[in-house]
Amino acid sequence: MINRRALSVVFLSLLVVSGLASFMGNHIVPVSAETTGDPTLTDLSGITVGIYEGYISSIVNESRQALCNMFTWMNASVFIFNTTDLLNGCLWACEILAIPEGLGPFTEQKLTDEGLQVIREWVAVGGSYIGVRGSAAMAMNGSYFEGFTTTFGLALVTGTSYEVEELDSTQMTNVSINRDSTGPDLSDMPVNQSVLFSTGRYFVPSEGQEIICIANYTHNNQPAMIAAEYGEGNLFISSPHFEYEENGDRDGTDYMDDFDDPDSEWPMLLTISRWLVDSSPTVANISSWPYEPIIPLPMDLILVSGGIGVVLVLVAVVILKRR
Repeated sequence: MINRRALSVVFLSLLVVSGLASFMGNHIVPVSAETTGDPTLTDLSGITVGIYEGYISSIVNESRQALCNMFTWMNASVFIFNTTDLLNGCLWACEILAIPEGLGPFTEQKLTDEGLQVIREWVAVGGSYIGVRGSAAMAMNGSYFEGFTTTFGLALVTGTSYEVEELDSTQMTNVSINRDSTGPDLSDMPVNQSVLFSTGRYFVPSEGQEIICIANYTHNNQPAMIAAEYGEGNLFISSPHFEYEENGDRDGTDYMDDFDDPDSEWPMLLTISRWLVDSSPTVANISSWPYEPIIPLPMDLILVSGGIGVVLVLVAVVILKRR
């Protein structure tokens, strides 16, 4: 049974959050914005990564599985979510969002315009976005690929991704690591790494758009992997695949195992992921997803704002839980 003080906390939290949501156009802002950085942490312990399921496709499924295993290897808590979960507020349960490979237009269609807006707002207040291949391309607002110009709606970076035409459609290729990066400390990384390229792109920012170059294609010196800020949050995108372990089984898939890759990108991705979290505010409001309320809540008070009602429930529960 809810005591009077607990009920007051719930009601007050709803008033505050719903007021902020109204001010922000009925979109939730985070309860806290404190720094997560802990210099003693060398993995993603205590960090929750949400991986979007993507549309139905074998390559999407393989990429999602590999991402899940990669982040589990980093000791992160990982959950898979769909568009309904996204619209119901699941991003507020995680510090990192990763979207598997897939055709950008199809992925954006599945996410819906509302879902894309949710992602932008979440990143803007401190979330960290990670994209690979198609989900990397759609982080740029412009694209020129296979003779077609496309505008993407996610648009976390102002600039254009261009097709790499001089490589085979699928092959191993080398990238040069920027060991002098002004973002993640890559000084201990190898000078070059062998990566899986599959009809990929390079990234060109527009004038005024700041990026951090993580790695360039060795053959043309164009950016293959970049990081950037978006509001208070940040992102890392890579056209080459980093999630697959072509010479091993720990990625949980035999996809692309016919290729020989003498090294692993996972250690570098761990460094980058840790940097993403440490250099942005905390946005996670709840400890897990789906979240099970620890006590019955007064629904007549909570469902005060239609589409944001579910998120209000979550924020209210957190305040009660942390008393």
